[in-house]
Formats: sequence, structure tokens, C-alpha cells
Amino acid sequence: MAGPGRGADKSEGATTSVSERSLFADVPHAEPLPVSLPASQPGIPPLSPDRSAPIPAPQPGPVIRFRRQLSHLSPSGIRNSVASAAGLELDRGVAFLLVPVFLACGVIVYFSLTVEPDFPQPIAVVVLAALCAAVTRSWRKTHLCFMAALLCALGVLAAKVETWRAGTQMLGSEIQTQLTGRVVRLDQMANGRIRLTIDVMSTARPTLRYAPERVRVSARKIPAEMTSGSVATGYVRLLPPTGPVRPDSYDFSFDSYFAGIGASGFFLGNPK
Repeated sequence: MAGPGRGADKSEGATTSVSERSLFADVPHAEPLPVSLPASQPGIPPLSPDRSAPIPAPQPGPVIRFRRQLSHLSPSGIRNSVASAAGLELDRGVAFLLVPVFLACGVIVYFSLTVEPDFPQPIAVVVLAALCAAVTRSWRKTHLCFMAALLCALGVLAAKVETWRAGTQMLGSEIQTQLTGRVVRLDQMANGRIRLTIDVMSTARPTLRYAPERVRVSARKIPAEMTSGSVATGYVRLLPPTGPVRPDSYDFSFDSYFAGIGASGFFLGNPK
């Protein structure tokens, strides 16, 4: 048996030996070079003829892109996307930001009613919505729906309370009377007249049984010493606050009611 060959590793700890026959074995031929280069991959844009910059791939038109997007749409996919987006927004706390929105919806509902509701009606709706929201706390979606209804009901109740709190006494019909009151504000009008906001102290000839607490009247001229806080008296023509000029247009009496103005008009002479 042949001993270890000359090419064997002589170092200490070597555990393998090389056979001399392997040194004279035929060396396999190297693989021939490819005749042509492989085709470019789809993700790599080809180079231009001058090899300076890649040739941009043609972009699909907007119609083709729109059709591709429509092909990926499905009712279940839309539902899952909406549910995922809604859950993400709720986790971010967007529900708190929607509180004034639902309150405003309740206010709009109240002022859209054709009949003035009594206090027991909105209070009953608030109590019912609160009970339903408390019972459905374990069902998140149902609980959120009842919370939205509760906020709308609270908006209706808040609008009712504000309307009751204002309680402006409005003039019922056109009338002429002797007015005495304290000037609250003086405004110069564009036509040269002066508009006075007056808190009514008394009326005479005739005496109004349901006189408004505050009126807004105009005068052609006022005494030079008259300022806010002065007492003015004179014969005035009072008119109820005007409503909308056209159906469903702006109601001027709405602003007058919440501003505390129960009538408007003008002095038939210069106030004293």
C-alpha cells in the first residue's frame, strides 16, 4: 500500500491524505461561454443606443389605470378597507373630534322643526339614548351609533335651553307710541341717519301691554350730548322684526330674537 504522497499535509493535526492518482486525473473542461447575453429582466429598463441613460418604459394611460383599479374592487374589499380605516381613526381618537359635529347636527335638527317641542320631549330622547348607549357598551359598533344619537339629542336639548333662555319678547304688529328708554348703542348709518339701540323703560299713547325690552330705531338727528347711557324719548313707529324676504332665505327675525331685539323702527321726529 502506498504511503502518504508528497502533496500530503505534513502539519501537525492533519487527519486527511491526498492520493497520488488524483494528481494525474483529467481536469474537466471549463464551460463554454454563452454565445449571446441573457435577455434583460423585466424590472431593469434597457439602455438607450448611446448607453447613456435607460429608456423609460411606456406608462399606461389613465383609462387603463382606472380599469385596473376597478378590477381590484369588490364589495368585500371595500367593506374591509372601510372597517380598517374606521378602526384606525377610532384608535387615534377621532371620535372625540366628532362630538361637536353631532351636537351641531342636533342643533340643526331643532331649528329645522316646524313645531316648537316642549322640554319633556328632548329630555326623554336624551334619557332613552343614554340608556341604550349604556346597555350596548359590549357591542362597539352599536354603542358608537347610540352615542352619536345621544350627542344629537343633547344638541336638540341645548338649542331648546338656549331658545328658552333668550326669551326675547317680540312685537306682534306695527304700532306708533311714545317711547322712553336708555340708549345702549349709537351707530352711524350709510345714509346719514343714526341708529339707536334702546332699552325700553316705558311707552305711552298708547301704552304697550307686551312692550319689547329692547328696540332698534333710527333717527335723522340726535342731540349732541346724547351718548350711550343717556335717556331718549320721542314718538316712534315700531315694526316687528322682518322675516325672510323669499321662502327659505335668511330670516332676520332669527338674529333679532337671539340678539334681544324685539322690534325695529324709526323716530317720527328728533328724539330728546
